Amino acid sequence: MPDNSNIRASAFILGLLVAAGLALAGYFVSNTIYNGKLASNTVTVKGFAEQDVKADLALWQISYSITGGNLASLYNQSSASEKTITSFLVQKGFKADEVKSGPLEVNDLMANQYRSNTITPDQRYIIKKTITVRSTNVTLVDATTNTLNDLTQQGIVLTSNSADFQFTKLNDIKAPMLRAATQNARDAAQQFANDAGSRVGSIQSANQGFFSVGSRDSAAAQTSGEGGYTPPQASTIDKKVRVVVTLTYYLER
Repeated sequence: MPDNSNIRASAFILGLLVAAGLALAGYFVSNTIYNGKLASNTVTVKGFAEQDVKADLALWQISYSITGGNLASLYNQSSASEKTITSFLVQKGFKADEVKSGPLEVNDLMANQYRSNTITPDQRYIIKKTITVRSTNVTLVDATTNTLNDLTQQGIVLTSNSADFQFTKLNDIKAPMLRAATQNARDAAQQFANDAGSRVGSIQSANQGFFSVGSRDSAAAQTSGEGGYTPPQASTIDKKVRVVVTLTYYLER
């Protein structure tokens, strides 16, 4: 006959295992319900940060044109104009290696089948050339762009005087700006949680968004948000860098 004590011991152990299994199953079920409820209690907020900076690179293009009927003569005039402009820039304080000459463009109006019938032989050719200044001395560029009348007085026909000021040190300020934007978002989430009688938990998801660099006085109008398009930098020395982040937080009771 089987030993009753062994049967009772086996039954006791089996009961413990069943109880433990039921308790464990109950824990997982309750934890799943809790997590599901927690996941449904979230708030999505946006945070932003702005910082005023100054451009550190200038790309300045100066273009001129010459019209005439003799190519050799026009070429000589173009060379003289180029030397005059280069000398002018060096005298203003630019380094020689900051001034680059572009290719010569020649437009033969007589070769255009849609040309005007009023074109005379001495108007046949138009020569164009662009001189580019690339400099980190943005203040000097900004000041010199307003002094090109001196060149006009020397008979040079300027067709373009365009300076593009850029900020190239975005990586140096990205981290602190992201921290500031994240804190701004958390403050907004905390205000929402206070109104709802909850408290802010951990982050469920985060979207950094995009950095935009624009004119200090018009950056807000140029900001693209999260559409993926970063607007071109406006041609001003004073810039405003802006970043928008989107964060989703858990709300806990």
